[in-house]
Amino acid sequence: MIERVMVPENLAELPPGPELGLLLATIDRAKLNGHDAVTMLQARARQVAYDQAQLLADLVEVAHCPPGDADAPAARVEQVDEFAADEIRMALRLTRRAAEHTLHLAADLLRRLPQVHAALAAGDIDLPRARVLSEGTLALHEETARRLVSQVLETAAGLTPHQLAARLRALVIASDPEAARRRQARSIRHRRLVSETDSEGTATLAGYQLPVERAAIAAARVDALARAAKRAGDGRSLDQLRADTFLDLLEGVGAAAAGVATDARPHSTGGVDLRVPLTTLMGLTDLPGELSGWGPVVAETARQIASRSRKSAWRISVYDRNGRLIHNGPVRRRPKIRDAAFVRSRDQTCRAPGCRVPASHADLDHVRRYVDGGPTTPDNLAVLCRHDHRLKDEGGWRLRQLQPGVFVWHSRLGHQYVVPPEPSAPPG
Repeated sequence: MIERVMVPENLAELPPGPELGLLLATIDRAKLNGHDAVTMLQARARQVAYDQAQLLADLVEVAHCPPGDADAPAARVEQVDEFAADEIRMALRLTRRAAEHTLHLAADLLRRLPQVHAALAAGDIDLPRARVLSEGTLALHEETARRLVSQVLETAAGLTPHQLAARLRALVIASDPEAARRRQARSIRHRRLVSETDSEGTATLAGYQLPVERAAIAAARVDALARAAKRAGDGRSLDQLRADTFLDLLEGVGAAAAGVATDARPHSTGGVDLRVPLTTLMGLTDLPGELSGWGPVVAETARQIASRSRKSAWRISVYDRNGRLIHNGPVRRRPKIRDAAFVRSRDQTCRAPGCRVPASHADLDHVRRYVDGGPTTPDNLAVLCRHDHRLKDEGGWRLRQLQPGVFVWHSRLGHQYVVPPEPSAPPG
C-alpha cells in the first residue's frame, strides 16, 4: 500500500508563477490518489502556460537586442532585422522556419493582442489556443482583431483549439461578410492538388483550398461508399475503405467508380448538415452558416447550398433570431426518425469534452439506459462517438443531461466536466 500524500488545499486556485512552480516541485506525484493527480495536472498546465508566456517575451527581447558580446551594455533597437530569428534558431536548436514562425507569434501576441498574452501568462489558456487567436485574426485590423478576440477569450479555456478556431472564424465572417467572401474567393483561386511521398515510402494525395461545399459532398460520398462496402462484409477498416474508395473513384476502377453500391447515398449515413440563420436564407443578413464537421461558411455559400438542397444530399437546419432550431431536413418523417435528426442537429458533435467526431459518424445514445426505463426522447438522447459511448457504459464514467443539450460528465477520479451546447446559430 502506497502512503498517500495530500495536495495543498490552495493548489486548484493558486495562480501560476514562482510560488506555484516551487509548490509543484515539492509534491511527490507517485503518492497522490487519482483525484489529486488530476488537480496537480491542471495546476502544472497553468504553470506551463505561464512559462510559455515568459518564453515568448524572452524571444521578443532577444530579437530587439543589438549585436554585442558578453560585455555589451543592455541596449535595445527599435526595428527587428531580418536575421533576428537566427539567434533564436541557434540558441534553441530550431529550424529557421520554426524560429521565424515562433518569433512572429511572440511579437504578434505582445504587440497586437496583448490580452491574449496576458491570458496565457495567467494560465487561462495554453499556447495552442493563443496561436489560434493570433492566426485567426491576422487578416483583420488591429482594433477589430482585439474586439473579436475579447468576445471569445473568456470561454476559450473551455473549448478545444478546433472549437475555438471555428467560433472565432464565425465571428470574423460576421464582422465583415463581404471581406470574408473576398478572402474565400481569393483562396479558392489558389486551389491545387498536391502529391508527394513520405519517409515510409507511401504517398500523400491531397486537395487544398477547395470550395467547402464541394469538398463536404465529396467527403460524404466517399464515406458513404466505404460504409456500404463495410456493411456488405468487406474486412478492411473504415479508414482503409475510405482511402481505397477515394483512389478507386479517381482511377475509375472498382465497384465505387462503377456505381455498384446503390445504397451508398451520403444521406444514408447522416448526410452533410448545413445550419443557417433564417435571416441569411431570406437575404436580410449575411451572417455565416455552418457545415457540420467543417465549420463556418460565408452567407453566399450557405444560400447556394440551401437553394440546391432538394437535389442533393444536404440536410438544412434553420434557426430563428434567438438561435432556436425551427426546421431540420425533410418535414415528413416518422416521429423517432425526426427526433433522431433533431438531436443530431442539436448536438452537432460527440458530447464528450473536446471530442469533435461529427454527429453523422457517432452513436445516438440513451443517457439513462433504455433497459433501465430511459425514454427515446431528445431530453434523454445524446450524440456520442463509439469510444465515448463505451467510456460511459464500460469505462466507469457517468453522464447526466442537466437540460436538453447540456451534459455533465462524472469522471472515475471524482471530477466533473460540463459540456455546454454547441452554438445553435452563428454570432449575431
